[in-house]
Amino acid sequence: MIQIKNLDFRYEDELVLKNINLELKDGAYTAIIGANGSGKTTLAKHLNALLMPTKGSVIVDNIDTKKDPFNVRKKVGFVFQNPEDQLVYSIVEEDIAFGLENLGMETNEIKSEVGGVMRLLDIEYLAKKNVNMISAGQKQLAALAGILAMNPKYIVFDEPTTLLDNKNKKNIMGIISKLNKKSKIGIILVTNLLSDIKYAENIVVMGKNCIIFNGKKSELSKKILEKAGLDA
Repeated sequence: MIQIKNLDFRYEDELVLKNINLELKDGAYTAIIGANGSGKTTLAKHLNALLMPTKGSVIVDNIDTKKDPFNVRKKVGFVFQNPEDQLVYSIVEEDIAFGLENLGMETNEIKSEVGGVMRLLDIEYLAKKNVNMISAGQKQLAALAGILAMNPKYIVFDEPTTLLDNKNKKNIMGIISKLNKKSKIGIILVTNLLSDIKYAENIVVMGKNCIIFNGKKSELSKKILEKAGLDA
């Protein structure tokens, strides 16, 4: 379980998040939605210690992000809106292996893990490709593969459909749902598009720097969406 307790976050003099309290259960599929500037990505970056609370705490499976960010990041993967922000090596299979190499895993084990992840995502054909020569959708799958190779318990997806065409949007949303249902990975999806929350069970709606709704998707009303500045 991920527990957020009395979280405030300031960036310079601006209070970006105010008194956030939230629990994300194991294996759940949660969408964090809100208008641009509501603080949803800032909140998401606290889940794997990319950002640290100004006040309060974030606890991932009893690990405080402030005390042990390394092990938190092993548990919580983060897929950035722009996959180019996390692709390190020029060759796809080498990039997928990057995190495992940093953990000191044996070469044969790395090869096996990388192959398994590429099969899971059906991207074996990309193994030898240069990341600069593949499409936006393929880059996103390569970035996701690198995260999956680390065997995370949770994955945060930050606005995963923003840079994609309709075909690739449908593909990545289907993959995210499959990872949740079949692989039992906890999903935290950050988006400002209501079309992206189709498969989510739980919805967190951000207003300006605070949560204005936290509950089942079936309980989400037009009034709450309008309050958040989202089109119902």
